[in-house]
Amino acid sequence: MNDAKGTDLEKQLAGCSKVEENSSITCAPSDSASQLRRAFACAGNKIKSIFTGGTKLKGGKSRIWELDFIRGICVLLMVFDHFIFDIADIFGRAWSLASDSAVIESIYEAASDFASSPFHDTAQHIVVWIFCLICGISCYFSRSNLKRGIIVAICAAIVTAVTKAIGTPIRFGILHMFAVAILLFWLIDTICRRNKRLTATVCLVLGIAIICIDAAMSSYSEAVGSLASDSSLYFIGDWMLGGPFYSADYYPIFPSVGYMLIGSFVGFTLYSKRRSLLPRLGKYGWHAPIDIWGRLALYVYILHQVVIAVILALISYLFLTPGDFVII
Repeated sequence: MNDAKGTDLEKQLAGCSKVEENSSITCAPSDSASQLRRAFACAGNKIKSIFTGGTKLKGGKSRIWELDFIRGICVLLMVFDHFIFDIADIFGRAWSLASDSAVIESIYEAASDFASSPFHDTAQHIVVWIFCLICGISCYFSRSNLKRGIIVAICAAIVTAVTKAIGTPIRFGILHMFAVAILLFWLIDTICRRNKRLTATVCLVLGIAIICIDAAMSSYSEAVGSLASDSSLYFIGDWMLGGPFYSADYYPIFPSVGYMLIGSFVGFTLYSKRRSLLPRLGKYGWHAPIDIWGRLALYVYILHQVVIAVILALISYLFLTPGDFVII
């Protein structure tokens, strides 16, 4: 579009002269009367590419679908877990008291049993470990871990402010831990002068050390906790909780950051060529409906509890506890 006369719309269309991946619509320039239509078509193609895996990594290589897929599964499991928790801990009892329905009572009991089961605790830890590993692998691919870490830190601060205002503070949740881990990776990579092999080695050693230190300190949690009677060092590890402490979501630096650092080593080891390990299995885009949740993980984490609470509150207000939102 070199002959365009410089309007803002024409400048935006300048980058839409090729066919978007996985799309049959071509955003090539034609007469000025169709510029608006082409602009909408280009925007639609960009949105479509999110769902069909068209986003590219640096260097023109396709995204590694299995990472988005695994992260997406973890995100969906997290949403399901919090959905069940809200029923068991907030809404279920009110529903049961307000209704004589055996079905409602069964739902409440099933949610409560699941939320307090050993299976739930084990599965939750496994999902978080996988989340940490994927976060570490993603650090290996990120163009700017400093920018990424700052964005996550800002989101974590917003979560803390909002949850504190509503009376269920998240003081050091998974976003806070990810922010520290990403910025720590950036610092290590900077000190190692972007030498990926050296960075990966340092991350592996430090990650193992963090996990081992946490295991050792947890064995002496009572003695260590006495050093922090006011729990002001809660972000280090749960063995520093020597006084009253509450956080609706709590993942301290030890040992969680250790898993993330090990994940960065895994990223360097398995994805040195920045290509999918399972290219044939990822053909035809069957995984795209799950991938999208992995790509939007940060936004889902921030918003999903609000959405779940609103949905359950409306169900309460309209059907189960008429006139009462339960949480208000």
